[in-house]
Amino acid sequence: MFFLPTKETPILCQGITSQSGAMHTELALAYGSNIVAGTSPDKNVKKFLGVPVFKKVKDAVASVKPQISVVFSTPAHVVHDVEEAIEAGIQMIICITENVPMHDSLKMKELAEQKGVCLLGPSSMGIGVVGQTIVGAVPVNLFAKGKIGLVGRSSSLLWEAASQLAASGLGVSACISLGADHLIGTSFIEPIKALLKDDKTQGILAIGQVHGELEYELAAFYKRQKDKKPLWFYIPGRALDRSEKRPLLGMQAVKFADIIDTKKQALEAAGAIWIDSPDLFGKIIKKGKKK
Repeated sequence: MFFLPTKETPILCQGITSQSGAMHTELALAYGSNIVAGTSPDKNVKKFLGVPVFKKVKDAVASVKPQISVVFSTPAHVVHDVEEAIEAGIQMIICITENVPMHDSLKMKELAEQKGVCLLGPSSMGIGVVGQTIVGAVPVNLFAKGKIGLVGRSSSLLWEAASQLAASGLGVSACISLGADHLIGTSFIEPIKALLKDDKTQGILAIGQVHGELEYELAAFYKRQKDKKPLWFYIPGRALDRSEKRPLLGMQAVKFADIIDTKKQALEAAGAIWIDSPDLFGKIIKKGKKK
């Protein structure tokens, strides 16, 4: 099950000595994140950046009991590393790896669901709880502490929203990157449940994607909620005509604008507030909060 981490939440970094793992672990430590362990295939590395390093995830779990693992792996090794974390009993796994083959994503997703593990990604940039912790590759310098929760598929649009909300004075309470791949481990629903319960979050901006059914699932979920917080929504891609490079998805002759319009109708019928352009994130949300 998804949960919002705090500064006390113990975090494991799988691949801590890799270039990306080292850089983002150093940034997370500087922010105050509780990185309690890392893993590396190099037997000679016992400590890195002041963090104890283990060869196996199960050894790290037995020693320091991390609740979240951040996976910095190559596409060739990511299935093994995610499976290792799941079997070791990690509660939530953030898969940073991009360009994961879809059948490998399916393997990871199915195993996580079987074991009751929350898997963010592949291609997730992680979680940032402003003033508490960053888990993954979140550019916390763009964030100002505030009232709006962010959850979405496109990390670049999440960072754009964070910048605009900082400039508007509203700021961000927490940011969750679900991952931009077509097949991901976690939908909008569990993170938004957590944001609805979070006292610091007064409204939510969700950023979707043309492909898939996750936006319809969110619309059905949000429509059922009795105690709602404002939910703003944006889906990029209206300017693109159709998908000619993805015939296996059956979308080679489908206009993106038509798909976006049907998702917009479903979300507006559920009570969500539509945003037409990413240029308007800060302006529209600030106007809505004043109301």
